[in-house]
This record gives sequence, structure tokens and C-alpha cells, in this order.
Amino acid sequence: MTVQQLRMDLHQMPEVGFCEFETKQYILSVLKKLDCKIFEIGTGTVAFFDFEQEKTVGIRADIDGLPIVEDTGLAFASKRYGFMHACGHDSHTAMALTVAIYVDECKKQGKIFGKNVAFIFQPAEECDDGAASIVRSGVLQKLNLDHIFALHVWPELEKGKIYSKPGVMLAQVCDIDIILHGNKSHIADYYKGIDTMRAACEILLKLYEFEEECNKTEQCLLKFGKLESGNLRNITSDKTIISGSIRALSKEMEAKLQNEISAVVKKVAEKYNLKFEVRIQNGFPVVENDEKLFNKVAEKCDINLLDEPVLHAEDFSFFANVCPYVYFFLGIGDGMKLHHEKFDFDMNVLDIGVEFWKQLLEI
Repeated sequence: MTVQQLRMDLHQMPEVGFCEFETKQYILSVLKKLDCKIFEIGTGTVAFFDFEQEKTVGIRADIDGLPIVEDTGLAFASKRYGFMHACGHDSHTAMALTVAIYVDECKKQGKIFGKNVAFIFQPAEECDDGAASIVRSGVLQKLNLDHIFALHVWPELEKGKIYSKPGVMLAQVCDIDIILHGNKSHIADYYKGIDTMRAACEILLKLYEFEEECNKTEQCLLKFGKLESGNLRNITSDKTIISGSIRALSKEMEAKLQNEISAVVKKVAEKYNLKFEVRIQNGFPVVENDEKLFNKVAEKCDINLLDEPVLHAEDFSFFANVCPYVYFFLGIGDGMKLHHEKFDFDMNVLDIGVEFWKQLLEI
């Protein structure tokens, strides 16, 4: 079975984090035909190929989909309405399974790799706990991982090229919820109430201005994508919730943005005499590629250097608790962005990803 066929099969069964039941069974249906030891970790799976070596190299593929209604018109489009593989995880899984089949063939032919090989099919990358759940299981520690790699298909990068960089590559992230409590009133009696929507607008403008200033010295994001407030056009809102996200490349910048949020909200709340809550939920740390391991890969593989880190986030960073790692992009050219309902790409690039994985097994 080709990597393209595997991807088409997986594309039709998207499931969100920790609900990848059918996906897991599909993965197991492939792995159980191979000479590997299988560890099941919730909806995740680790396949271990033992070459009787001291150390093990890990290949990680995320397996979850997104709660998005697909609109690609593909013959192999999602069969689960409201869910879609819009971030390429079906492709990552297909490439990893293809390389697992290759490793099995090598083992049967007597080829010995310098390290054992572990394939990590990780659930819930789009959530907060997928990679961490694999790490907590202790399986990777028992397999004595020396290092681990991950590869993500990426729009806007030249099709068929591999990209990465030493050091920080992806941002750390935290989620922000600002809750404002006031008093509603009819707009004809506006000043008898406390208008939380107006206060929210002032907070947003001040925070966006601050973020623009911060970006002059260091790349970062402080953006809000959701505002809930009121339900009648002629009644002021007594409760407003603003939800957004911070992306930063250093703990210092993240702390700076968090502190400014608290300061601005407090100042505006005092101005309008309203009550407030600021809830900050830390998410993924930065993805920081091990420089020594990166240089080792770059000596043997054709890696295109990224000019700067990317303000997307990834839970792959949690694997740093086990061993060094390097994260890569596989360019898929121009097209729809990740998480778009029309996301798709030329599947021929997956053959390049598979060959790249094979090269990494020799490092």
C-alpha cells in the first residue's frame, strides 16, 4: 500500500484528540502485520522495532483531526461530518506507517540499523495533553530513546523541500480569558448601568497597541478571536468575555504580555467600576531544536534553513523531557492554509517525506 493510499484512508476518518478510536484501529491493523512490539497508550500507539542496539531513535506522528466541516470536494473527503484532517496529521501518520513497513522489510532482509526504531503515533496534538500523555506513560523511557524527530507538512514553503532551524523554531502558547462583570441597563438609561462591552473594546485596543510595540523588538502575538457579550441590541451588556492567545518565543516576552494584560484590565475595570477576572492557561512550551543534533542531521541531509521561528505552537516540545529532538517542515507549496476547510495538497510530496525519514534512521 502506498503512502498516498494510507493518507486517503486516514483522511476519511478524522477524530479529535483522545477520541481517535477508529484511527488507532487502522494504525494497529498495519502494525500487527509487522515484526514489532506494540505499546498501546490510550488512543496512542508506540511501535518498537528491536535491532538489539543500546539506543533507540524515535519518529513521532500526530494522529488527531479537527472539528471542522470539510469543503474540499475530494473523492476521499471526511466521512465524519463536522470533522476533518485539516492540519495534515493524516499525512504524518501515513508517512510514519510507510516507514514502519520499510523498517520491517529491512529487518526481514537482515539489515541492521545503528539504533532500534520506535514509531510514536501520538493522539491529541491539537489539545493540551497528547505528547505529555505519551511521556507520562514511561514507555519511551523504557525504550531508551536517544533522540526523536517529527515532520509537519507546511504551506507556503517550497514544495518537496525540508525546512528547519537550530534552536527555537515554534512559539510557546498560553490561552487568555478576560471576564468583565457590570450592570445592564436600557440604552435610554445608559449611565445607570455599567457597560462591559465598552470596557472590553477599550481593553482590546490598548492590548493590540501594546503588542505592536512589543513586536518592534521581538516577534510575538497577543490576539483575541472570540468576544461574548449581551443578547439584546437596546440593553447594555452586564457580562463580557474576551478569549484569545499569546504566542511568544521567550518566557520573558510571555511574562511581559501577561503582566500587561493584568495591568490594562485592572486599570480599565477601575475606570468603569466593574469587576473582572483574568484567566491564563499555559499551553505548550517553545519547540527548541537541539543544536548538536540539528547539525548532525544537516551534515547528512539537505535541510533548508528557516530565516526565523514560526509563531505556531506544537506539543512536540514535551518530548524534551525524554531526549533531544529536532522538528522539521515538509514544504507543500502554495495553497490553502492549515486548519482551512479546503486544505489539501499534492500528495506526491509525501514520497519525499518518506525518503527523508529513511535518511534520519541512519543518523
